[in-house]
Amino acid sequence: MELEPLVVIWNPSVRKCVGIVIPNVLHSKVGYTRIGFGVCHDTNDPKLVKINVVETPSRCWEVQVFTLSSRVWKTVFTGAPFTSCHLFLDNVFIDGIIYWLSHGSFILSFDLKSEKFVEVCIPEISGHTYDLCLAKVNESLGLLEFYSEGGLSVCGVWMKKDGVNQPFTKIYTVKVEGKSVFSYRVLGFRNNGEVLLHLDDDDDDDDSKGFPIEVYEPSSGCINSVGISGESHTFFMGSYMETLLLLDQSNSIIH
Repeated sequence: MELEPLVVIWNPSVRKCVGIVIPNVLHSKVGYTRIGFGVCHDTNDPKLVKINVVETPSRCWEVQVFTLSSRVWKTVFTGAPFTSCHLFLDNVFIDGIIYWLSHGSFILSFDLKSEKFVEVCIPEISGHTYDLCLAKVNESLGLLEFYSEGGLSVCGVWMKKDGVNQPFTKIYTVKVEGKSVFSYRVLGFRNNGEVLLHLDDDDDDDDSKGFPIEVYEPSSGCINSVGISGESHTFFMGSYMETLLLLDQSNSIIH
């Protein structure tokens, strides 16, 4: 018997965790599932958003929202609103809104308060761009653009300020002398704008010896090590805020 996937919401500050079984996850030629998590600002209620995209025989979406206070899944949409997009697996949660990047088309946002989707336009970018991804930059939605310059890969950092309807603005480009900056090497952004990178050696195929995590300073272009090294693809960084979320919950699994 195949076990159903489980999402665990954990707050280390209060040492509480709640596991939520995710029903009807698609992972075949029939379609795919995307999961997002966030906390509604008005109610301080954690929510999971599940998007099931059925590819065959015709593309159809089923969107369900799980609210921790009610402990039930609610269907909020069934239909075909975005027939031409395929969502990336990763998402970003900022100020009550979950964002997914579609394959080269647009950014899809889901407001946890209204439980509605809105399309966010991607800015006009260089024709040499080969990769895009979303990030949280200075507490705002960021779009990272990767392209070749001078034989190396660099990262253009775009940021959207003041809400969904405002345009993106390019704020700087991450360039490191003699090293390529790929999407998997950008770990995240500090609140002061510094970028954490895991920069291995483009000419060295042996990554078992470990490579350092570096801090990139955008205004000067300088990098400094934080004293931590490891193999490529083994690091992850996410934002964290102390909260009393889950304080009133018992450690449990919700089916």
